[in-house]
Amino acid sequence: MEFDSTLAKELNLGMFKAYDIRTQVKLLDDTLSHRLILSVGRYFKEVLHVRTVVLGRDARLGAPHLMQLTLDLFPAMGFEVLVNPLQESTCLFYFSCMQHPGAAAVMFTASHNPGQYIGMKILAPVMQPVAMGCGPAGGLSCIRDFYLENVPSAFPGTGSVKIVRYLDRYVEYSMRLAKVGKGDLAGVPILADFLCGGAGVDVALAFDIAGARLTSRNLVPDGQFPAGDPNPIIISSIQPTWDAMKQGSFAFGFCYDGDGDRMDLMDSTGNQVAPGFNMVVLAPEIKALYQQAYGQGIFSGAWNPQIYSDVKAIPTAMVELARTGLGVHLIRNGHSFIKEELLTNFSRQYLAASEESAHYYMNFPLDVDDWSKGFAATENTLFFTLLTARMWATRPKRYEQMIERQNQVHRIREWPCYFNAAPEQMERVLADVERDMVARGATLIKRMDDGSDLDAALMRFGLPAVIDASTEISGDWCQVSHRISRSEDAMTRWEVVAGSQRICDEMNDAIRTITDRYVASGYAHY
Repeated sequence: MEFDSTLAKELNLGMFKAYDIRTQVKLLDDTLSHRLILSVGRYFKEVLHVRTVVLGRDARLGAPHLMQLTLDLFPAMGFEVLVNPLQESTCLFYFSCMQHPGAAAVMFTASHNPGQYIGMKILAPVMQPVAMGCGPAGGLSCIRDFYLENVPSAFPGTGSVKIVRYLDRYVEYSMRLAKVGKGDLAGVPILADFLCGGAGVDVALAFDIAGARLTSRNLVPDGQFPAGDPNPIIISSIQPTWDAMKQGSFAFGFCYDGDGDRMDLMDSTGNQVAPGFNMVVLAPEIKALYQQAYGQGIFSGAWNPQIYSDVKAIPTAMVELARTGLGVHLIRNGHSFIKEELLTNFSRQYLAASEESAHYYMNFPLDVDDWSKGFAATENTLFFTLLTARMWATRPKRYEQMIERQNQVHRIREWPCYFNAAPEQMERVLADVERDMVARGATLIKRMDDGSDLDAALMRFGLPAVIDASTEISGDWCQVSHRISRSEDAMTRWEVVAGSQRICDEMNDAIRTITDRYVASGYAHY
């Protein structure tokens, strides 16, 4: 929906992103903050018809003020507010919501964005994501409409505020589900960089119980993010940890983003193990978990488990994943959309998903002892951290095989081009790249296998449109992916993977030739 530019700027309507609310703190003053929180409360009352709301926040500096304002307003609207006022990871917040599946919820975070950003991740009951066009009554689009209407609260009442903290229960749950017990990782040397975000307490506590020899970097939460932007793909932020991996004697290592819902895995030399290849090692364990549930009658029909991989997934990793006995399906980027699809398709045995941005998702049981109580499509980075650590400690040869497979792939990781001066040019530059790639012989893929929009494009050379366990990949193959970012302002992204360095560079140079024209014209910058 288009809005008058003056109104959009005055009300900061750009904060309503595709998947959540996100903006710079300086653009969200007290007046707009008050208006926004009342609009979220109105959505909870009028659309979701809930009385209980769970609140959480990460370490960033803008979060405490928004949380306190919500604690001032929501009880007056009649809500029973359950809150952990201290910083926590988003995944611990999600686990808190699993304890109250009938509640709505708000997490104050801006994920991996720099410290001057703040935002909200919003959930409906049963942990249904609320995003733009996703969730009851259109999700965020409805909240934006309420924000524009700015109707004073019509819900006077007396609510309450109750402190809830589930850290110990979350650690116990995650360890049991990952089958990591006390002392099971005794002596395993691990390096973890938390980039001063919210995941350090969760991970360090669990590894201490498991007996691992954990070396932590940037463990203390600090919303000023002195180690650099809390994003594991920002080289300047993570370079010191890469260097420490190369100099130390660690078996493997992890890097986390600001709110702890991304987990980058490193080998002993500091090189990233792509999430798709990590998921190949984890997949048999995930299948085994749900095969038990299948035996308890959770699913109907024949046992036929499925998994999602995002548009940037490396084709050779997709083949390896399919060979573990899972049906592998492309899915568009975006945490809200992926969780919505997992939730919707759970009865069809869609179990988990991964993104190459290092997000991992699964349909998690509400009760690890009784899976009949239901499931939540969500993120639990601690579970995936522990499962990864157990598999690396017990099956290092499997990781060696995947690293060897990964080393046969030549990859230029996703890079951005910013169109702040002319955002209307973003669709045009994508179309220019697609025409160029098709002219070079690429197969263009813009839809998921169910026919829905990928919100991105794949351009494949020497590869089939559908990859399965029988796919043989050889020769001069290449995959180009591109998209408009839905979580950053006016940003386009490209990634290239190929079977040879020559073709990888050739295709990346072809893209840069096109984007360079937009930069030279003043429409964009790198």
